[in-house]
Amino acid sequence: MEIPPIPQRQPQTATPASFRQGNMRVGLKILFMALITLGLMIPDLIIYSMSSDREDSQEETVSTISKSWSGPQLISGPIISIPYRYKRDNETVSGTVRILPSDLDAKAQIDSRTLSRSIYEATVYSGTVSLDGTITLWNELETLGIPRQAYMFDQAKITIGIGDLKGLESVSELSIGDRNLTLNGTNDNEIYQNTSYYDQVFVSSDTDDFATSKSTRNSWRYNNDSSNGCLQSPIDLSAIADSASASIAFKVDMKIKGSQSIAFTPVGRENTISVNGLCKSPSFGGMFLPSDRTVNADNFQAVWRLNSNNRDYPQAFDENMASEIAQSAVVVNMLVPVDRYLKVDRTLKYAFLVIMLTFVTILFCEIVARTPMYMFQYLLIGLALILFYSLLLSLVEHISFGLSYFIAALMTIGMVTVYVRAVLKNARMAMLTGSVLALMYAFIYILMCLETYALLTGSIGLFLALAAVMYVSMKVKLVYTD
Repeated sequence: MEIPPIPQRQPQTATPASFRQGNMRVGLKILFMALITLGLMIPDLIIYSMSSDREDSQEETVSTISKSWSGPQLISGPIISIPYRYKRDNETVSGTVRILPSDLDAKAQIDSRTLSRSIYEATVYSGTVSLDGTITLWNELETLGIPRQAYMFDQAKITIGIGDLKGLESVSELSIGDRNLTLNGTNDNEIYQNTSYYDQVFVSSDTDDFATSKSTRNSWRYNNDSSNGCLQSPIDLSAIADSASASIAFKVDMKIKGSQSIAFTPVGRENTISVNGLCKSPSFGGMFLPSDRTVNADNFQAVWRLNSNNRDYPQAFDENMASEIAQSAVVVNMLVPVDRYLKVDRTLKYAFLVIMLTFVTILFCEIVARTPMYMFQYLLIGLALILFYSLLLSLVEHISFGLSYFIAALMTIGMVTVYVRAVLKNARMAMLTGSVLALMYAFIYILMCLETYALLTGSIGLFLALAAVMYVSMKVKLVYTD
């Protein structure tokens, strides 16, 4: 009896060991690359913190120099204050009426310069200011409904806000009507408050570029470091008040100095405010932008033409509107362009993208070259990429951002390219790595040059980068042996 043959099991196709080993190595490397990239975000955050600290030091230096020289100046007025008292329904009603000019013509001629402390700078200025116009009493007082006999014209006073009194180098007598008044420094928060205004305004000219763009912060804030000083004098309006028109002309000239900004409040029913002088980086802000402006390489001229309908306070009132008046100011900022730290901060946000794309490029290069790289070597390359931001931060404090970016990128690309050439022993793969890194740095720089289309350009760039990685991954076999 014959024993039937035992059926032979069909042999299964074996997966090559090299294939399994290659896939395992590639998978682990991708995992470790992601972990290294996340770990490198720690020094990236440290550099970001350093940049913020340097920016705070810059602002502190500006504040210190401003306190020593003179702070931002806000010219406001003149404002006439007339107390009143009368009885109504057996009750005494009292208060103080503020009267603003019927028309105001303010002119300022300033000359700015830069003061340095260590590596930080602050812009200060000196110049002349003139105010002239007219004040019409009864046209404004009749709108309040207060009896004429209630006003105590002999106890009136006139006030001109100046801001920081230590910046007042000289002031003429106030010519008002047919007399001259001597103004004295004082402080009256019910009439005058000094504010500093920082507005995001870019000065456009044919020569503007990204490396020299000028910007400042964008916010209203009350400046606690600034003085609320003002010039004030008593004035007896009894004789003038008897006139039917009760219109008086005024004029005063001042020589002042200040820092950061100069501003004027449009307190007149009709206002013409003109500011011109020498300044390399002026920007215009406040409640209103200039009606006309001219900005050249070293000088500028700006003119505002405003009327009382453009603001939210009347020509005569009996309440505290010092804050509203201050916030209607037109401003010329003369801040030193310190957007270098802002640019470094924006560059740091792309660190994760640069590191990951560089690692992926090197991974493909080592697969093609069939020469594996250790994870420690990836870590060293990642540290070199992080060092780029430290170099950029240190260089930008001494030279322009564009040149700093170019030098830091060139040093980083050169070091990474030479290192990859030495490890892979393949000049072609090293040059490919350097080219990809150079392309990324150039793309990031272009992104920061753009304002309106930065997000759109960045999204398209990332899409193309991912498409390129996907295409290369289809062409490269993820298999290599030792």
